[in-house]
Amino acid sequence: MVSILVVDDELQFLELTRMFLEKGRGITVYTATSGDKALEMLKERKYDAIISDYAMPGMNGIDFMKHVRAMGDDTPFIIFTGRGREDVVIDALNFGADLYIEKGSDPGSQFSEILSRIKQLVTNRSFSYNEKIQCDRCTSLLDTFPGMAYYRSMKEGDRMLFASEGTHDLTGFPPSTMVTGGNIRYRDIIHPADRTRIEKEREEMAGRGGRFRLEYRIITASGEEKSVVEEGSAISEENGKTTAICGFIKAL
Repeated sequence: MVSILVVDDELQFLELTRMFLEKGRGITVYTATSGDKALEMLKERKYDAIISDYAMPGMNGIDFMKHVRAMGDDTPFIIFTGRGREDVVIDALNFGADLYIEKGSDPGSQFSEILSRIKQLVTNRSFSYNEKIQCDRCTSLLDTFPGMAYYRSMKEGDRMLFASEGTHDLTGFPPSTMVTGGNIRYRDIIHPADRTRIEKEREEMAGRGGRFRLEYRIITASGEEKSVVEEGSAISEENGKTTAICGFIKAL
């Protein structure tokens, strides 16, 4: 059962939200009419997501969110804004909101969007504490190996979703520059003479599923030409379609 805390000074809106989200959807909605009341409720229990209106008397939604984050609470947070309030949106995202939704005149589509966003956020953070510990241990283990361990989505091309600390030793670039949000794509450091061949071979091998092995050259941050070997495995959905690749790249 997913638990949601909804904060709004409009009682009618709170009731409509409860009715829509709880209707056979496996969701329990808890409500508060002010940020102060919501903070007291957060001291008593954890929620899977928090939805708060921005425009409330006394403590507005962003101030409420600041208090939540100051408590060390990283619960997914969605904030409601009025139309044309780009300033509020910017502040909300800067101070820790995961998403924002504009209040509109069509309650049906608005609540459908809320439901979709909640499912997305809760799914992304649904792993348990023990699973997170195991993940952290695996990451620490990968960081002790020479070379670059990576994970990337096929949709993202050569933009990594994860790159281990060994990336720096191998390429001269910090791992943060290679992952989503960074300014370097791994394909760009593959030797120009090898790049087209490697992209084609990797895609073909990954498309067939199973493991693959590639040898090629990269150009490091210092301009050095380095021969490397890349070994990886395709990650596929139940229909057999390859959706991601995880692997390891090391110097030959």
